[in-house]
Parts: sequence; C-alpha cells; structure tokens
Amino acid sequence: MNVIEWLLQGDPVTTYLTEKYLLDHHETSHHDQGYIKRYLELFDPDTNRWGHGVYGPKWISTHYTIAELKYMEISYDHPYYQKGLMTLLQYEWVNKGMYNKTRHQDMCIVGMLVNFLSYGRVKDEKMNEMIDYIIAHQFSDGGWNCAWDSGKKPKISSIHTTLSVLEGLSEYEKNGYTYRIDEVKTAIPKGIEVLLSRDLYKQKQDGLPIHESIISIHYPPRWKYDILRALEYLSDIKYPYDERMGDAIDIVVGKMKAGFMPKGDRISGLIHFKLEDERYSRFNTFRALKILNFYKHTLYHKYAISN
Repeated sequence: MNVIEWLLQGDPVTTYLTEKYLLDHHETSHHDQGYIKRYLELFDPDTNRWGHGVYGPKWISTHYTIAELKYMEISYDHPYYQKGLMTLLQYEWVNKGMYNKTRHQDMCIVGMLVNFLSYGRVKDEKMNEMIDYIIAHQFSDGGWNCAWDSGKKPKISSIHTTLSVLEGLSEYEKNGYTYRIDEVKTAIPKGIEVLLSRDLYKQKQDGLPIHESIISIHYPPRWKYDILRALEYLSDIKYPYDERMGDAIDIVVGKMKAGFMPKGDRISGLIHFKLEDERYSRFNTFRALKILNFYKHTLYHKYAISN
C-alpha cells in the first residue's frame, strides 16, 4: 500500500483533504462528516459554545474548536460554525481591541480571529477594526508581536504572532474583503520575509533553532509556530520556492518514514476526543506531502505513488 492509498482509508476529513489537495479532485466533499460531525455534536446551542468557554479551557473551547473545524474545511456557512464565530466576535473583540483598562487584545488571537471570520465570510464592522489594529502595530522588521503593549516593549517581532497574523490576512485577501486591502497586500510579504530571514526556524546570531519545539511537528498546532505549519502556510498561498525554505523542508523530510509522518509532540491540554491512534499521523502525512507536492520536491512522487 502506498501513502496515498493509506491516506484515503482514513476519516472522511483526511480522505477529502487528500483528494482535493494531492489528487486535485476539487469536486469532492466530505459533507461535514467524520471528525467534523463529531465536533458538531459537541456544540451547545443554548450557549453557542464548545467546551463551556470562549478562549478557554484549552483546547476544547469555542476558539480552538473553531480552529480545528476551519482547518478541516467545514462548510463555511454551517449554522454551528457561524454561531460559534458570533460568540468569538462578541467576547474576543471588545472596545475596539481594548481587552481591559490597560491591555489590548493579544495580537495572536486577533490574527486567528480574522482567519476564522474571513473563512466564514462574515461581514461586520468589527473586522475593519481588527484590520486597523493589525496594520497599526506591524513592527519595523515587518512582523508582529503579541507583547507589543506589554511592559517588556519588544523591539523585534515574534514568529508565533507573525504566522498567526499572516494566516489571518491571507484568508482575508483570499475571500475578497476590500477594506484597506492594498495595505494588507503590502503587509503580507513583509511578514513573510521575517520568517524567511530566519530560514523559518533559526536564530540570526548563530543559526541554531530558536527553540526545539519549532523543529518538532504538531497536529493540531494550536497557536504555536513550527516549521510544518509555516511551510504549509507558504504552500497554501502559493508562495514561490525560496532557498531559505530548504533546511526546514529537509528537516520535515528527515522525520518521514518512507513517506509517512509521525504524530509528533502533543501539546498538553484538554481534548474533545483523540484524533489519531495509529503509529503515523494522516494529518501530518497529508500536510507534509502537500508541501512536497507544491514545491515539486523530488521525493514527492516516490512517497506518494510507490508501493
């Protein structure tokens, strides 16, 4: 059995993603079955929440369940997804971003919120406010940092924050939003350059990994940055190959076993249910192959179609 055949034997979600992105069958649909259906069954229509919370408890709250459903490509207009978005909009963006008397909303959360809302095609004045906030607080190096208004007053951006914001802005552009769109289009390549200037994972001073977790892999990644998530973002927006991606791609390939990817490190916290029980991860395998396919890596066809 080759890797593609193995992926197609999985949950309807991973089967759908494989057919759409690796086999180019864009007419396929999972009709919100499999893992998506299980998440939808946990929605509380009385509170319009998952996990009895908005941002917490991690990782069963509305925010992080929405994140998983968005990645799995739930129908954007599903009523539970839309109701969950309205819960996030009500509680995660208040007073034009002033979360309390002294602090603004965390920039990572704002980036993710723009991502989820844009996928849901939401039209709301609050989205304009979030775009204003993001554009106003882009660092001089091109990225963003969730600690920009803390007592630490950082001088450089954070790769965690920058990737979350980039994902949000790219989804915003993709879905045809027009408010300040020219500035959004200008901001995105500057943010990408922040990541590429570090080869997606390196400290500038010595070339060593910024943190060991960054060269690990995770699914779901939650809010955290790692090289698989960064490479998947770049392939999703069809960003041309840059030689500064090479070392990160080599690390991903080095983690593969005949094309199969391990589950990786689990980020501790509550979960609704266990996604994968096998030795290898269909989600991570799909993600890695999608990256290798887009960047025409020589090993893609060997892994994807060989027995």
